[in-house]
Amino acid sequence: MRVLGLDYGSRHIGVALGDTDSRIASPWGVIDYENRSDALERIHSIIRQDAVSAIVVGVPHILRDTSQITAQIREARSFLQDVEKFGIPVHETDETMSTKLAAVYMRDRNEKGKRDDMAAVVILQTWLDTKPSLENE
Repeated sequence: MRVLGLDYGSRHIGVALGDTDSRIASPWGVIDYENRSDALERIHSIIRQDAVSAIVVGVPHILRDTSQITAQIREARSFLQDVEKFGIPVHETDETMSTKLAAVYMRDRNEKGKRDDMAAVVILQTWLDTKPSLENE
């Protein structure tokens, strides 16, 4: 099953694709957008073109108090609700530290700059690694 990983941001969305059989996530790219409807159209196009069967959206959690809801969490969950309208399973996962892990991966590859698609890879790969069984998805 093809799975789309999304690192939501207010101007950029990092995108990764993965597969539940191989359990490997790979960078797809970054969607730069001005309004959410434009971003959603582009995501829907990826879903159709790549035969995506599920979506994983990273939502930040506050490490010291996971019950606390910030404006950033509300915005990410609002985006998640919009993505649910595509009619395929959407999973929320904690994206805390994904940007820092992506930076480590970039440094290990001797690459510079911020790559939102690598943060999406971290989000999706973590989800793939922690799902005990994906056969019934």
